[in-house]
Amino acid sequence: MRKITILPLFLLLIHWGCKSPVESDPNILVQDGFIVEKLYSPSDNDQGSWVSITKDDKGRLIASDQYGALYYIEVPKIGSKTPIKVDSIPINIGNAHGLLWAYESLYVMTNSDKQEESGLYKVTDSNGDGVLDHIDFLQQFVGRGEHGPHGIILGPDGYLYMAGGNHTLLPKTFSSVQKPVWDEDQLFDAIKDPRGHANDVLAPGGWVARTDKDGKDLTVIATGFRNAYDLAFNKDGELFTFDSDMEWDMGSPWYRPIRVCHITNGSEFGWRTGSGKWPAYYPDNVPGILDIGQGSPTGVIAGNTLNFPEHYQDGLFVFDWSFGTMYYVSLIPEGASYRAEKEEFLAGASLPLTDGVAGDDGAMYFVTGGRRLESGLYRVYHSGNNKKTQQTEPIITEEQQLRRELESYAMGSPADIDLIWSSLLHSDQRIRYAARVALEYMEPEIIGAKLIAENNPDAILQAAIASARIGNKELQQLTFDKLGEINFPDLSENQKTDVIRAYDLLFIRGEFNSEKKIKLLEKLSPHYPSTSNQVNRELVQLLAYLDDPEVVEKTIAMLDDITKTNENSPVINEEVTGRSEQYGGTIERMKSNTPPSELIHYAKALSYASKGWNEELREKYFTTFAKLFAANGGESYTGFLLKIREQALTNMPKSEHENLIALSGEELLQVSGTDLASLPHPKGPGKNYSVDEIISLYNNVADQGNIENGAQMYKAVLCNSCHSLQGSGSSVGPDLTQITNRFSAKDIAEAIVYPNKTISDQYEAIEITMNNDKEHWGRLINETKDTLTINENPLNPKQLLKLKKSDIKSRQASKRSPMMPALLNRLNEQEIMDLFAFLKSQARQSELQ
Repeated sequence: MRKITILPLFLLLIHWGCKSPVESDPNILVQDGFIVEKLYSPSDNDQGSWVSITKDDKGRLIASDQYGALYYIEVPKIGSKTPIKVDSIPINIGNAHGLLWAYESLYVMTNSDKQEESGLYKVTDSNGDGVLDHIDFLQQFVGRGEHGPHGIILGPDGYLYMAGGNHTLLPKTFSSVQKPVWDEDQLFDAIKDPRGHANDVLAPGGWVARTDKDGKDLTVIATGFRNAYDLAFNKDGELFTFDSDMEWDMGSPWYRPIRVCHITNGSEFGWRTGSGKWPAYYPDNVPGILDIGQGSPTGVIAGNTLNFPEHYQDGLFVFDWSFGTMYYVSLIPEGASYRAEKEEFLAGASLPLTDGVAGDDGAMYFVTGGRRLESGLYRVYHSGNNKKTQQTEPIITEEQQLRRELESYAMGSPADIDLIWSSLLHSDQRIRYAARVALEYMEPEIIGAKLIAENNPDAILQAAIASARIGNKELQQLTFDKLGEINFPDLSENQKTDVIRAYDLLFIRGEFNSEKKIKLLEKLSPHYPSTSNQVNRELVQLLAYLDDPEVVEKTIAMLDDITKTNENSPVINEEVTGRSEQYGGTIERMKSNTPPSELIHYAKALSYASKGWNEELREKYFTTFAKLFAANGGESYTGFLLKIREQALTNMPKSEHENLIALSGEELLQVSGTDLASLPHPKGPGKNYSVDEIISLYNNVADQGNIENGAQMYKAVLCNSCHSLQGSGSSVGPDLTQITNRFSAKDIAEAIVYPNKTISDQYEAIEITMNNDKEHWGRLINETKDTLTINENPLNPKQLLKLKKSDIKSRQASKRSPMMPALLNRLNEQEIMDLFAFLKSQARQSELQ
């Protein structure tokens, strides 16, 4: 990868006669042979921050501001001196996270603060005068913010495919390829995020659906995403997305890195709130095909839509907003799915990538922005590849053909039961999965008859999962007995895990007497622990659920050897983390003091164990928390540990609580309010600063800033009360370590002067009105069936208020930021420059670490 310049179009025209791209400016890195042009800056023209883009039938680009209007863009041809032309579309619609031109119409996925207005719209030219003037509301998707309704694309079958984030409700009427009996499906209730994010979001989580051109007959084809933003079909006609992680969960065993997902019909990807996320090896979900690490996934473009060299034709370009990085993901057919490999294609600091599209000229057009950051429109093309790349033929494997046939049997379509049943035995996991999804639409009597006659463990296991999900009580009892015929020690690692998962689902969804539970305990307990960590991590939960009196002693004997992290969670390198002030510092700190995340899994499982404890075992168990508290994880890491400890204490004698808490490393916890009296005092006098004045002061820092005094001013204006810096401080707001690298002077100034202008849903507060009309405002910390717990004072994380839901009249997301306005107004101009000098020094220090 080489470094290239991003220059305005008029400067790039000077270089059109050159065959090699500009090399001098280090702002962006891109693979050799490619040229990047910055064509336009919406922010400089008061046109908002663009987050979605498409192309119409006239070759014009159409883009949307995240919080505003739609725009037509006519871009000059490569090498042309014609100026770019940008016009707003004169129609009352926008706020689009997804745009698509198809069937002579513009389809708009609106993501509105007024949730009832969010959803799919169709915009047309009613009188043929070339102006879009008519709006039809096709589907309502109640949701908003950065986890609301997202991208929309046209499928090779003519259907419209769209994605909804995990805060997006499906409409009241829909069909589903997968039988829509979604549940959390964990033996023990999930530990919800201690910071309150997504605590009220239940299965199916984020989803992908298809509909016809008129928005009728919506069909859900995949579920269990966290926040997939965009979609793309590859040259084989297979669908993909790029799904996000929850960066606050980093260091925990349930943390899942950002990943590329191959979306097959009926697939479930296992996102659940808090600690409830399903491991990739669960047989009732499908894993991603590539884990990348950390970031905020946004756009996805299929390589075969671009006039790029042959190397890029068979894969995908996926965008990461947080770290300003675009990856190229090669797709290699493997069985009924693909394996994937990644490489960095394009990257830069302060490059918040949002969406992209292929132009008529075969170039890639992408936009940057979001959260009202500085926005840009860019073009990427290959300097030596001016001829249209010859399209290669789709590669459809035999396994893909079989998988597609099985998928066609779902939703009650006429089906070949013998083919479905035989496919439960297939060596390919995607085929077994598709067969099980189809089986769930069969009558219970048919499944029962097949199950009675079956002796192959794989078929029994898949049928058992289907039986548990269908919910037929008689079939569930039959299934439980049939599972008991399988000889557990003879199974492979994955088969053992599948058996345990099948039992889990039967207990979660069925009713079984104590006699059957005792018989199962007698069968499984002798095989714990095994030589497989995967089997052990599932057995420990099931044995704790079955009240095994030996599971505590056996597990605690293992704890000293459980020191590894989640082996399936890649961590991005330091070069990439340096591109984000929000997450980069957290990741680097975690890498230097990585939590033994598997230890957390076993500690959590034992927190539910009620039998088998003695004084020695209790003390050894609680001592393990000190090792965990001493490590570094995401913003919710310590809060999760505290909740595990709290649950464990419910099974301990109250007389020992104080000692056990002390043994757990209580002194390592630093959760306290801010001592306002001890803060440094600015000299002032200050004033009511404007955005332009702060920008000017920021730009003068190099010559006039004092770093030492800036560190004092950082404390004086309460930055460290809500933000973290180089690993210390609070996490009410985003990490500020790399803020001067990640954001422009204008972005920083606007965030200070107008903190309410853009509030990420990760840091938003809620407004509550009680039945007696009393009002409360604060961050949602926890939510149960009956109560809400909020923090009303961002300067004191321990100041919590629990409210009964029955006493609440209304609740809504607040448009007021936890950050107080005018915080810098106490400082004089020199003190503000000192503060910025300090922040810039911290960014430089982070880069050198």
